[in-house]
Amino acid sequence: MKHQDVVATGRRIIDHLANRTLDLGTAPVELDGSCFTDPVRFAREREVLFRRTPQVIGWAGEVAEPGDFIARDVDGVPVLVTRDQDGELHAFLDACTHRGMRVSGETPRTEGTTGTGCGSARRFRCGYHGWTFDGGGALVGLPGRPQFPGIDPEKYGLRPLPVALSAGLVVVGLRPDVVVEGALADVEDAFAGFPYERTRAVISERFDLECNWKLNVDINVEAYHVPFLHKNTIDGIVLNHGIVDTWGPHTRFAVPIAGGFEQLAEVPEQAWPARLPMVNVQTLLPSAVLIESPLSTTLLRIYPGDRPNRSVIHMTEGTWEPLSEASMATARSNHETNKRVLRAEDFPGAESCQRGFDAGLPTMVVGTGESAIAHWHRVWDDALAAAPH
Repeated sequence: MKHQDVVATGRRIIDHLANRTLDLGTAPVELDGSCFTDPVRFAREREVLFRRTPQVIGWAGEVAEPGDFIARDVDGVPVLVTRDQDGELHAFLDACTHRGMRVSGETPRTEGTTGTGCGSARRFRCGYHGWTFDGGGALVGLPGRPQFPGIDPEKYGLRPLPVALSAGLVVVGLRPDVVVEGALADVEDAFAGFPYERTRAVISERFDLECNWKLNVDINVEAYHVPFLHKNTIDGIVLNHGIVDTWGPHTRFAVPIAGGFEQLAEVPEQAWPARLPMVNVQTLLPSAVLIESPLSTTLLRIYPGDRPNRSVIHMTEGTWEPLSEASMATARSNHETNKRVLRAEDFPGAESCQRGFDAGLPTMVVGTGESAIAHWHRVWDDALAAAPH
């Protein structure tokens, strides 16, 4: 955050801690439980929120230099983003135009980014038959060329997809007609102080869960559950005296870490650090969750699974610092710490909620202290209602 935002955010949280309060919504909201189980709605969500809506897939720092690339699964679609040797940014369907295999599969990864699907390469060679493409998507290698008489290689480059950098993040469209330029204009100012233009991925894992994708977003944007669901881990560390901000459809939910703000209140504001002693959860339409803490930088990409009660989470830990043994070790350690909490408590909690809705629970009640949840369900509902069929 910019320093003035750091100070404004810190002061709001200090006030909440002093008064034992938190940002509240205006009234409780009752949601229809079928939003987690209805297959017709589920299909509509995938079409409107994921196929027609720009998707955040990483930090700008991952494709900052010529030759950098990101290869990611985006709601089941293989996507390749490249920075070619002339510095131009591209995105493609990560599928060889010969037989469809991913072309990023045999590409070497750079040191420190194993498992993240990013690295540096001048060429992308399909592992099936060796068709080779450059960073601009052109077909530059076709083994057995005489076996393809009449084939114009210029027509068989990688299939382009829309891509842009917005608010320091990489945004792609899964269809050619998705508008990605300025997709995150609403948060450009709020994100201006985060060094996402140099943030690099260090480690990434995929989790397949037995719950609706929206439940995985919900569990990240309220701290009402911390003393109960997290009684064995972060209860007493993360405090429910948080703030909620909205920028268009997007949100920030931030809660203090115990002990940090009491000390900060005695420090001159001009000396406050860029990373306040809080967990800062920034959620971007439709379901990308950026989590900043005093040590860690985490991206959760949350997608629907193959049915309403299934979902997929890609969890990536990054670093603001240059890649080194120390910065990568810190990121890996933070990843393991965060993962333990998610796997032991958050994920089972969301899956248990899903079983209740699968069994016929008709409603979900959202309290005034869970206003970011109410906001997101309203945003998703409005998007579905406004989109043409």
